[in-house]
Amino acid sequence: MKSSNTKHKITFKAIILFVLAVFILSCAIDLVLSNTIIKVTNYTLESTKIDKPVRLVIITDLHSKEFGKDNARLIKKVENQNPDLILTVGDLIERNKDANDNLFYLELLIGKLSNIAPVYSCIGNHERDNEDRNNIEDVMRSAGATLLNLDYENVTVNGNDILFGGISYYRSWDEESNAYLQEYTDKGKDCFTLLLCHHPELYLWGIEQYPIDLTISGHTHGGMIRLPFVGALHAPEQGKFPEYAGGFYEMELGHLAVCRGLGSSPEYLPRFHNLPEVMVIDLI
Repeated sequence: MKSSNTKHKITFKAIILFVLAVFILSCAIDLVLSNTIIKVTNYTLESTKIDKPVRLVIITDLHSKEFGKDNARLIKKVENQNPDLILTVGDLIERNKDANDNLFYLELLIGKLSNIAPVYSCIGNHERDNEDRNNIEDVMRSAGATLLNLDYENVTVNGNDILFGGISYYRSWDEESNAYLQEYTDKGKDCFTLLLCHHPELYLWGIEQYPIDLTISGHTHGGMIRLPFVGALHAPEQGKFPEYAGGFYEMELGHLAVCRGLGSSPEYLPRFHNLPEVMVIDLI
């Protein structure tokens, strides 16, 4: 006959094993969800420069990932938001993928997005550092995207004047980039300015000194791993516990929106507690 102490020990071990099993199962489920389920996050930005509402839908950092065959689930999710404009802010492809696969992927993705609404894009580091960069940019343009890098375009949307700009990379001592940003902001004094810049850290390193109504970035993947009550653990260039890993931020001279993106790069850990994101911003 087992003693009372022995029974208590067995019960305690069973509880520990049960809790451990639940924890492992929860982590496994979270890991699957964080790499398959698309979350839509909504933000609103009020501006005296906007007379009639404009809906922006932002996607970024797919890294050649597919949500359903030919990204059917992603395309449907974007379409369901009824966008006036679709913005892609870089790293749609993975630099280590086959070049032809990347081109086909981009052609299909941009083409389908362009059938929903006008597409405006900037490139990220996976496009910028790609040896096939010129072909990548050509395919994006031919598929329907307006690709912006150190240039700008004035667009009328729902009766509103919006000056779109795009910048691939920036350093505070880079004369060309600073000259562009100065010209861009001078041109945009009387209209709403919207800058596409893949790297939020570039905004923090100096772009924030320019009066830009809204800068939209990606790159952080939402910090990849996020913990309850803690948030993001790490983001490129921002380091541990980054402040700008994902969300909508009011800055001194404008606003910064950082989309958490949809995929993950193989050199980093997979997403955890961090659902792939489609960001929606309503300008009102």
